[in-house]
Amino acid sequence: MNTFRFRALPEWSIHVLVWTLLVIKDVADMYYNPTYPVPKTAIATYWLLVIGYTSISAGAFYGSIFLVARPLLTGPLSWRQYGWAMGGLLTTMLGIISWRYILEMHLFKPVLGFDNYSRNKALTTAWFIRNSVFYYADYITYGLLYTFIKRHFINEQLRRETEQARTSAELAFLRSQLNPHFLFNTINDIYALVYCKSEEAPRALLKLSELLRYVLHEARHDYVLLARELDYLHSLIDLQRIGAKDNLYVEYQLQGSINGQMIAPLLLVSFVENAFKHGVVSDPQHPICLTLNLTRTTLDFQLNNRKNQQHKDHTGGIGLANVKRRLELLYPGQHRLEVIDHPIDYRINLHLDL
Repeated sequence: MNTFRFRALPEWSIHVLVWTLLVIKDVADMYYNPTYPVPKTAIATYWLLVIGYTSISAGAFYGSIFLVARPLLTGPLSWRQYGWAMGGLLTTMLGIISWRYILEMHLFKPVLGFDNYSRNKALTTAWFIRNSVFYYADYITYGLLYTFIKRHFINEQLRRETEQARTSAELAFLRSQLNPHFLFNTINDIYALVYCKSEEAPRALLKLSELLRYVLHEARHDYVLLARELDYLHSLIDLQRIGAKDNLYVEYQLQGSINGQMIAPLLLVSFVENAFKHGVVSDPQHPICLTLNLTRTTLDFQLNNRKNQQHKDHTGGIGLANVKRRLELLYPGQHRLEVIDHPIDYRINLHLDL
C-alpha cells in the first residue's frame, strides 16, 4: 500500500511565498487607502510602486543576512569579524539609500508620476538619509533575527544528528569489531596463554579490559584525548596479534608529539578495523602500514594494506559511508578524506583540523 508523505518545502520557496503575500497586501492597502492620490484606474502603477518599495525592504533584509550576520557566524568572534559586520552594515545601508533614491527620483516621479515628497517642504539629503535608515532599520533587524534563529535550529539539528551518528557508530562497532566471534576467539587465546602459564596472559587480559572499557565508557563522549584513541589502537593491534599467533605484521609510525589534542572517538579505529578484516595481515613483505603526522592543530593519517583476495569478512562493519557521514557532522570544512581503492591494495589518506 502506497503512503503519501508531506515533504518540507525548500527554503527559497518559503521566501518567495512570504514576499509575494507582502506585495499583495501592500498593493491592496495602497489601492483602497492611498496615502497620496494616484488614479485608481492605474492599477499597474500600484503594483510597480509596491514591488519597488518591497525590493528595498528585501535588500535590507538579505543584506543584513549576508553582509552583517554571516561574518559573525564564520568562526570565533574577534575584532576582525566585528569589523566585517560593521562594514557589511554600512554597505547595506548605502545600498538601501542609493536604491531608494534611484527608484523615487528616477523612476517613480518622472515615469509613474508618483511624488513621495510632494508634501514634504523640508526635504534635504540629510533628512533623506535619516528617514531611510529609520524606516528600513526594522528589516535589517528582522534579517539578523532570522539568521541567528535559523543558525540556532541548524546547530541543534546537527547536534542531534551527531549524537545519533555517534550512537550508531558505537553500536555498529560493537556488533562488528567486538562481535562474539572476535571476543570468544580472543578469550580462548588468553585461556591458552593462562593454561600454558605464559607471561603474556596478564598483559593480554589487561589489553582486552582496556579495549572494552574504552568502547563502553570513554567513547560515549563527543571528543576524547587523542592519546586515549591511540592507546586503544595499540590495544587493538596487540589483541589482533594474539589472535594471529604473532603472525601479524603492522608498521606503525607516529611523527610529532601528543600534547592534549582531542579527536572524535572510534574514528581512526574504523579504518584500522577494516584493514584487519579485509587485508593481508600475515605477509612480512607487505605489512599493514599505519602512519600518523601530528601537529598541535592537525592530524594526517595514512593507512595502506594489501587486499586479501582469498578471504573476505562478510560480518559487516561501520562502513566507509558511515565514517564519511561522521566526518561531515563532526568536522565540517575541517577534513579531507581520500580513498584509493586499487585492485591489489587499499589506501586511506585523512587530514583533520583538530
